[in-house]
Amino acid sequence: DKGRDLDLEVRMRVETVDGFSGHSDRKQLMKYISSLEPRPSKIIIGHGEDRKCTDLASSIYQKYKIETKAPMNLETVRLR
Repeated sequence: DKGRDLDLEVRMRVETVDGFSGHSDRKQLMKYISSLEPRPSKIIIGHGEDRKCTDLASSIYQKYKIETKAPMNLETVRLR
């Protein structure tokens, strides 16, 4: 299949998240997470320096007991 187009069926929904900014700092992100209802069962941190992503994921887990993942660049994450 090298160089050939491949059509895939993707079954997922897209939701709009109000009150979230990609420019939020750590404190704002933690406050935002605390306000979520219902509380998510898993959070994937996918933007920022590796160490800061890992630290944020750890803080979220410690404070809210929400499963977190901070994948490395190009790492595959299974969503289901």
